[in-house]
Amino acid sequence: RLMQVSFLQMIKNLVEYRNYMPASVLQEEDDETSAQEDDSTDTKGTSNESSAKVAMAKLASPGGYLASDLRTKRVTLMVCNMVGFLQIKDSNHARTTIHDYLLLGLQYLKQSKGIPDSFSGDRLYASWNGARVCSSHRTAAYNCVRGLSSETLRLALSIGLVSGEVKCGNMGCE
Repeated sequence: RLMQVSFLQMIKNLVEYRNYMPASVLQEEDDETSAQEDDSTDTKGTSNESSAKVAMAKLASPGGYLASDLRTKRVTLMVCNMVGFLQIKDSNHARTTIHDYLLLGLQYLKQSKGIPDSFSGDRLYASWNGARVCSSHRTAAYNCVRGLSSETLRLALSIGLVSGEVKCGNMGCE
């Protein structure tokens, strides 16, 4: 019983934390779940408690969160990095180069409705049609790559694109 109460409190706190996350980070919810939460919200704003109950029921279902939250979607993924970045010796030059590169990358991602997944050193990972619907994801990704390739940067870019089916959603561990 104590474990269940602790779990419900954790879910409630996570739901509250969700209110502070940017919309682009959050995944779209199922219409059913949204409707359940909307119906259960009273004038005192107890939707967090109902969300915790929905989460608990989902966790208790066969497969739990892992099976129910993953959906197969066709997406396009991009990996982009600067050729020769690690050979830059001057830290100011490296900082300026990476700053300009990331600003350009984010600019073209925004224009093409891509989602930056992560940055790792000089490597930029992005996706289209994963977290946000983009029916023309292949064309949008290609336009992003063309835009990045046309820019005059201090270093050449190495860019890879791939489209295919992937499992998208929130994952956890058992």
